[in-house]
Amino acid sequence: MKRKYLLFAGAYMACMTVMAQTPYMNENYMPTDLIGSARYVGMGGALGALGADISAGSANPAALGLYRRSDAALSFSVLTQGEKPDLNADMTHLSFDQMGFVVSVPIMGKAVKFVNFGANYQKRANFNNAFIADNMQVGGLSQTQQMADILNNTQYSTPLADLMYKACLVNPVYIRDGQNNVQMDAEGNPMYDHYEGVGADWNNYDRVTEGGIAGYDFNVSMNIKDRVYLGFTLGVNDVDYYSYSTYREFGTVSDGTIVIPDVENYSLYNTRHVSGYGVNVKMGAIVRPVENSPFRIGFAVETPTFYHLETSSSYSIDSPMYEDGNYEIVMDQDWEGNFVYDNYLPDYDLASLHLKINTPWKVRVSLGHTIGKYMALGAEYEYANYGKTKQGYDDVDYDAWGYSYGSTVHDPDMDAIHKSTLRGSHSFKFGMEMNLTDQIAFRLGYNYYSSMFRKNATLDQTGESPAFGYQTTTDYMNKGDVNIFTAGLGWHSRHFYADVAYKYRMQSGDFYAFDDTYLDGQLTPIDVKLDTHQVFFSIGYKF
Repeated sequence: MKRKYLLFAGAYMACMTVMAQTPYMNENYMPTDLIGSARYVGMGGALGALGADISAGSANPAALGLYRRSDAALSFSVLTQGEKPDLNADMTHLSFDQMGFVVSVPIMGKAVKFVNFGANYQKRANFNNAFIADNMQVGGLSQTQQMADILNNTQYSTPLADLMYKACLVNPVYIRDGQNNVQMDAEGNPMYDHYEGVGADWNNYDRVTEGGIAGYDFNVSMNIKDRVYLGFTLGVNDVDYYSYSTYREFGTVSDGTIVIPDVENYSLYNTRHVSGYGVNVKMGAIVRPVENSPFRIGFAVETPTFYHLETSSSYSIDSPMYEDGNYEIVMDQDWEGNFVYDNYLPDYDLASLHLKINTPWKVRVSLGHTIGKYMALGAEYEYANYGKTKQGYDDVDYDAWGYSYGSTVHDPDMDAIHKSTLRGSHSFKFGMEMNLTDQIAFRLGYNYYSSMFRKNATLDQTGESPAFGYQTTTDYMNKGDVNIFTAGLGWHSRHFYADVAYKYRMQSGDFYAFDDTYLDGQLTPIDVKLDTHQVFFSIGYKF
């Protein structure tokens, strides 16, 4: 019967060593944020053409070519959410954001004036976040109905669909004769027409994420005649992502004598851990087109980041449903007066598996100008087509002598989903620095990142990507544009300097607990605020 085939398909996909990765997970590895030294943040990161800041080398490697003295710096910050999920949540985190150095070597040749070498740790993304989303307008729609649709219309199952079948949340509608007897096939198995899920009145979702992406840049740059600056950076990203979430659905039930509203249909628990590394290369140039003018133009290109990731997850469900699709009405109450039940299915762990994510190319153009010793102005533009993101999986092959070697199994179906979900994104950075005294400087900055998600994008799990063979969640969020406002102060002496900066990052997203594409109705998205406040501190020494 169909059920046996579905279980076989799931086992086959496990042998292919794939994992549930979708555009909504992969966007974590392509962060749109501003993190670095306090001076860099205070000026909105618009230092791609101005240069002479350690963090600026992450955008344009040629920025380190403007150094004429060696430099070492250390930065950290305090991050807090704009909106807490509940009053007792502690959403303030200390973050170690940057530590690096630049060694400036004077050459003083006819062409090459300086050759500089740099190494810098800089955080690329901070995943510390938590949110709660209550949807009181589901119109009877349920996550179980999406799972039933997958079983009805696709050639495979998913771990979540299988689990809901075991929990009696997705059930077959049997074919019956005129006497209401279930029809049997030649092998004595009951015959069914399709699967159905249960309805819901409202749902609740909460998720906590932790970790981040640590970036390590190794740079070489040079100064040619004080007119042209060239740079090359090898970048390595270290990924550590962890999340745990709970999804609940609620409905109204009756056993014929009593009606109980807001009974919990079921609870779905998920944990997920992703770790690994990514490698990229950046090349850049800064040019002073007019010999007697400080005006500068910067250019930079960044190759795709080639990620090698290992991901694992566990999931379980708590359901009060009987096999016939009816509720188990339990009149016992917990200490808060809520009706309770006991039909808990234990955790299911998915094996740790390996995958490869290739992010898109990035190109940057920047402008910089100084006015005497009093003011510096910078601007930068970046473009990346996130729809070009590629996905594949590690495979193990054996040669004629029995030795194993790795290869990549590409996933063109998930690549097509990236293309239909993500799009090209534009970002703009503006910044200024004004010297108030010989030692005190004031800074302002602004960033804008257009959303990488297409309008009305969905997480449709009916595609043929093998990644869906390990999908244990259905939620997704279409994140909107990002606006970042910054301000900062700096103090410097001949050798020592100290900086502080404040960053307010504004972003919201439309959250969906599951996909309603093929359901009889439409979900109302939940507006989730992702605003954060962050204060950066840096100390450094130039020599």
